[in-house]
Amino acid sequence: MTKKKQTAKIPLAQFAAIIALSISVFFIIDFARRAAANYRVQREAERLGQEVEMVRRHQERLLARRSYVASDLYIEEMARKELKWARPGETVVVVIPTSEAATTKLSSPALPPTSIGPVAYTPAEAWWLLFFDNSSTGYTRANP
Repeated sequence: MTKKKQTAKIPLAQFAAIIALSISVFFIIDFARRAAANYRVQREAERLGQEVEMVRRHQERLLARRSYVASDLYIEEMARKELKWARPGETVVVVIPTSEAATTKLSSPALPPTSIGPVAYTPAEAWWLLFFDNSSTGYTRANP
């Protein structure tokens, strides 16, 4: 008797099923990878859209500021504040505390006595000291 070599014969249907399953797994993996990449691109697009909107709002504020700075109102405001200019017929008044007001001892029940020295006053305080006697009103300022 002759022995025939036994070969495993796979039916054609099983072979086709294995090939179809392999191709399906490849397509599923590829689809999942593309879906993840698409998700990342969508998130980046949303982030960039928000950034563009923020930059647009900033640009609008800058354009409004530029138009204000180019106006006569801004020029007059800066001339008055920074350069201490006045219109013809107006008088610029600068209140400077006198040496007497700057060296007065400060005595207030709420504040402890401080050393004698120059005192920095706000413009409102300087006007107050100019028109009202410091000792009679009790208005004092501590050394900074």
